Amino acid sequence: MSLYTRCTHCATTFRVTSQQLQAHQGQVRCGSCMGVFDGLKALVSVPEATAVPEQQAADPAAFVLEPVIPAAAETSAAQPAAEAAPEPGPQEPAPQQLLLDQEWVKELPRPVSRGWAAGTALLALVLAAQATYAYRSELAAQFPGLKPYLVQLCGPLRCRVAPPQRPRQIAIEASDLQVENPARPGLIQLTATLRNHAGHDLGYPALDLVLTNTREHAVARRIFLPRDYLGPDRDLEAGIPASAEITIRLDLDTGDLNPAGFRLDLLAAPGS
Repeated sequence: MSLYTRCTHCATTFRVTSQQLQAHQGQVRCGSCMGVFDGLKALVSVPEATAVPEQQAADPAAFVLEPVIPAAAETSAAQPAAEAAPEPGPQEPAPQQLLLDQEWVKELPRPVSRGWAAGTALLALVLAAQATYAYRSELAAQFPGLKPYLVQLCGPLRCRVAPPQRPRQIAIEASDLQVENPARPGLIQLTATLRNHAGHDLGYPALDLVLTNTREHAVARRIFLPRDYLGPDRDLEAGIPASAEITIRLDLDTGDLNPAGFRLDLLAAPGS
């Protein structure tokens, strides 16, 4: 004998078997609206004219319900098969819909405001300007095309764009200390040849001259700046060209020190 049950949600009628209804205490799932209802309480009688031919009952574990009469009109075509709802086990609670925690949403980081973005961009520009000012000499030496712009920027700031000071990249190729007039042994002349071994212009270094006696003890010392040993025809801002050498001469009055030797070293000129 065929049994028929009607979905309490969409009114679709299905043919069921007693095994299917007893498997999960009558709980089935509609194949049309996916709603779960009590198939035992929703049993209905269907006229023989509308009943479908008897078919082999499906496996109760499959919960397959064959639709017989559509929901809107019982004379329309059959709806897709429904699947009986599984009986919720005592240790398997029905799944719950996960909802977003409203309090957690409030704690999410807010988008960065335009004010913060503008402030960050301004700080980045200030940092770039400071780096350009501090390394203006190196930038001008490495990128000669930037030098005119750097000089123009230094105008309002009253700064100079001089070649960088790199004394260790300048070698003393030759040096000598001689008495110019035997009648006046206190008057001597220092001669030195400096060579720039860098690939770009370097600033004129400072000369650290130490006069020594016969025991090589220092008897006098003085540091000479570029303006002290360069002639008037030399441009202090030009520096020593790359891979070039210059010869300098410096007249000294040693008085009665009577030096027997000297030591010469190169230092970074201050104020460059």
